[in-house]
Amino acid sequence: MRCPLDHTELQSKRYEDNIKVDACPSCGGMWLGKGELEAIQETQERNYSEELARIPDLGYKAYELAQQKTGRRLQCPQCNKEMEAREYARCSQVMIDVCPHCHGIWLDQGEIEDLEIFFERSRLEAGSLRGEFFASLRTLFE
Repeated sequence: MRCPLDHTELQSKRYEDNIKVDACPSCGGMWLGKGELEAIQETQERNYSEELARIPDLGYKAYELAQQKTGRRLQCPQCNKEMEAREYARCSQVMIDVCPHCHGIWLDQGEIEDLEIFFERSRLEAGSLRGEFFASLRTLFE
């Protein structure tokens, strides 16, 4: 397969918990086949607490990223169909390129780390909400 940005041959490599991905040695982008991003989401190899503390939750970041990718039409390295730019999970502020045909994902350099920070933030917020929920239940019976 070739990189959809610069057409360099993608190289197979292991990411985190031995998840096989195809990476571009030139631009640093990464191709994830169907289900590979979900597998990465399930792992917690790195601690992103410092990054979470430094990165504000800015609503306009996704809009800026979408503007940067507007007009860019990448061809899927797997099936050669046109990919679509989408915000991951509609609230992550991370714009990714998705193939609607084979369901693969192209991540530009740095986007995998941005997604892992989003996953970590989501886990922390879910834990906090769960704790608040059970605390509020306790007050019902006091």
